Amino acid sequence: MSFPAKQPFPPTTRALSGCDPVPVSCEEIADYEGHYEYWEAATETAWVLRDASPRHEHPSSRLVALVNDIGKLRGTPIGMYGTADLQERGPDGARVFAARPDQMIYLDCPNDLPHMIVVGAFPLPDVVFEVDLTTDIRERKLDLYASWGAPELWVEVPDPDMPSKRKRPGLTIYLMDNGGYRQSAESAAFPTWSAREIHTSLNEPWTSSITIATLRRVGETMGRLVGTRPEDDPFVEAERRVGRLAGVREGKTEGLEEGRREGLEESREALLRERLSTVERVLTARNIPAAGQLGDWADRIASLPHEAVLDAAFESRNLADFLRRLQRSQP
Repeated sequence: MSFPAKQPFPPTTRALSGCDPVPVSCEEIADYEGHYEYWEAATETAWVLRDASPRHEHPSSRLVALVNDIGKLRGTPIGMYGTADLQERGPDGARVFAARPDQMIYLDCPNDLPHMIVVGAFPLPDVVFEVDLTTDIRERKLDLYASWGAPELWVEVPDPDMPSKRKRPGLTIYLMDNGGYRQSAESAAFPTWSAREIHTSLNEPWTSSITIATLRRVGETMGRLVGTRPEDDPFVEAERRVGRLAGVREGKTEGLEEGRREGLEESREALLRERLSTVERVLTARNIPAAGQLGDWADRIASLPHEAVLDAAFESRNLADFLRRLQRSQP
């Protein structure tokens, strides 16, 4: 395969901050297993990160989690690739320049992504992500990505463990515009997601409620643009189905309990009515008018043993005597 000639990108003539130069020939770079930031054929030099600490790696892994959540809320997966090479080749097919971003984001997750992405032979990522902790993206890689036409570049300077005057923490978004980059307060690939929000989310110890709301807004906004919904994601759809079933089961349980309570209450009222009717009949049979006279005593009659109430009705001389007997009876 031949590659068209393009405006030559000059080899570096200065050291890259935070990196050590490692001699790697054009033949060796194809099988080089080290993590280099930048390589060029003219000097056969790979620039290797000097301090590959967890602080450098954390923002990249954190970004993967955030973008995966956005993909679920958009309804379609988003590709994240942190180990593939971006490389430029000359007309003879030989490598000329190569770079390894900290992450690459493809909004439409490709099924055939190679382990090396050759500029001009495979689509460039929608977003290139770089962590600028000890290196300086402006020294080399920024211009290289611009020469390739990478549409969007994010440069993250993590919050320091201790105050530092060397680098100001924050995330910078660069958008391709007329062959060069301009800074933007908001992502084009992830509409409404601002540089400030991205930086905050990358540096949180855990995902805050504010970040969750932000991810939901961004994901659903992206879904509306392409006609998808969160339910189109199998995991989200399954979780929501389980939630609906749990709600139905909870509703049934509450309904059964409420029905049981209502049934008990109805049974209690029916039993009380039957008791009052029986007591009235006993008193009436003994020539003691009682119809409609016992309503205020219903709770007392209900709290006493039924046999005690009937004994009082049979032994009473009049209604007042019956009521006195109810007062003296023990529940």
